[in-house]
Amino acid sequence: MEKQIWWKHLHWPEYGAELLGTACLIFAGLSAVVFDFGKGLPMSSLLPDKSIRLLITGLLFAGSGSLVAISPLGKLSGAHINPAVSLAFWAHGKMHHHDLAGYIIGQFLGAILGEVLLVFLWREYAASVHNGMTLPGPGYPLWMVFLAEMCLTLLLVLLIFLFVSSHRLMRWTPLMTWLLVAMMVWLEAPISGTSLNPARSFGPALISWFWQAQWLYLIAPPLGALLAVAVFRLITAGERDVLTGKLFHA
Repeated sequence: MEKQIWWKHLHWPEYGAELLGTACLIFAGLSAVVFDFGKGLPMSSLLPDKSIRLLITGLLFAGSGSLVAISPLGKLSGAHINPAVSLAFWAHGKMHHHDLAGYIIGQFLGAILGEVLLVFLWREYAASVHNGMTLPGPGYPLWMVFLAEMCLTLLLVLLIFLFVSSHRLMRWTPLMTWLLVAMMVWLEAPISGTSLNPARSFGPALISWFWQAQWLYLIAPPLGALLAVAVFRLITAGERDVLTGKLFHA
């Protein structure tokens, strides 16, 4: 009897919050990409400097994730909204494997939902920026793109762990991730597109049905997240531990 009702003990509201939170991230973040770089839209004329538009895009994209973190959805599930982040919490012993599966499934479904809404709303403007896909920059070898995604995800997850392992810093985690990811997008997007998130890359790739080099966005961020767990344990030497599995602990 217990085997037949095991699914009732899963955390369905949290999985739903991850789905909706990831959908919000993808739709809002990629809408910023479309608005700032879509052909036929006014931003290219108002701000010819591509670097400034990239900085604005990074602030808006990363900001949407931070807003999810402090929203009721984020307070419920922790606003991982990224399979690499959930994998890191699981690898560090802060998530049950059932919840890891529920979070990741919710995140991928949310990314697809957000991408469908993006394409439906922006149509040809979204198509002009490849529906927000993350793609290797022209002239950059795949090994460099892979390394960039792995190292940036390592840095992101490591700083999240350092913040949420400190009573003094944990409340500032959404602010830190906002500024950090915005800077990453601004400085590194020409190399890899600054994915850091397998679900973020999968949604546009699926809807566009274009898979060239997409394997690296599914492998490099999780690998970077696992390395971040190892680095966190090494530098803290067991003297501090992750205190919460949420990016914003109220």
